Amino acid sequence: MSRPERILVTGASGRVGEAVRPYLRERFHQVILTDIQAIDDCQQGESFEQGDISDFPFFSELAKRSEGIIHLAGLVASHYTFEENIGPNYLGTHNVFRAASENGVRSVVYASSHHAVGFMKRGEKIDHTTAHRPDTEYGLSKAFGESAAAFFADKFGLDILSIRIGYVGPDVPNERRLHTWVSPRDLTQLIEIGLRTKGMGHQIVYGISDCDEPFFDNGNAERLGYRPQDHSRDAVTSPSVLESKPDLSSIEEGVVGGGFAAIDFAGDKDRILKSS
Repeated sequence: MSRPERILVTGASGRVGEAVRPYLRERFHQVILTDIQAIDDCQQGESFEQGDISDFPFFSELAKRSEGIIHLAGLVASHYTFEENIGPNYLGTHNVFRAASENGVRSVVYASSHHAVGFMKRGEKIDHTTAHRPDTEYGLSKAFGESAAAFFADKFGLDILSIRIGYVGPDVPNERRLHTWVSPRDLTQLIEIGLRTKGMGHQIVYGISDCDEPFFDNGNAERLGYRPQDHSRDAVTSPSVLESKPDLSSIEEGVVGGGFAAIDFAGDKDRILKSS
């Protein structure tokens, strides 16, 4: 596996971007950051270009300077409407893949989300082959992004790793996140695998660290070389997190999407939560 020396990171001022930047600086010679929000704390090896990825000419020019792209940008919340998601999550994502294909950037990492399969029941087998079952307009936009990634990989020969990210943070604040947490260090390992692995086409993995009773079967990540270094039980904020018992008869705790799935829910709970 070869490693690009110049990488481009979209959405670099967001929570995930801030979390992985220190690890990316250790692994790559030049890290080009971009975001619609200003970044004023660039460190050695980093540079910043402010702009909107939904502006294709802007992003295409930026892509020419990179050898690999980490696409983290997008609206991340359950309340955004389809119309609000169009620019950043649909057009912006398409622009990233299009700019990569038109400028000879062969390696892209796409920050997808477990909310693309958020209505899957806890305890069901959920792996990289699981069909989309989004829980919100946000999850729907991530399902689109994965389909777009597959298209650009097949049509134009890109290597794209879609990481269905769980919860990124320094610690684990509740029971559900015991099963979805990923440390910044482990997420960076997945990102590096995505940028270094050639000839994989489009692959889907889950952005989770080691944990007891994981929601997701991450065998595809392991096949690509992923070996998590951190375990969620070592990052809990309180012993009560380990003792908590979820109410699996509720939508909020019975499906992997949690609160996202429960917001504005008006569906058939019994159908969704019944045994498969």
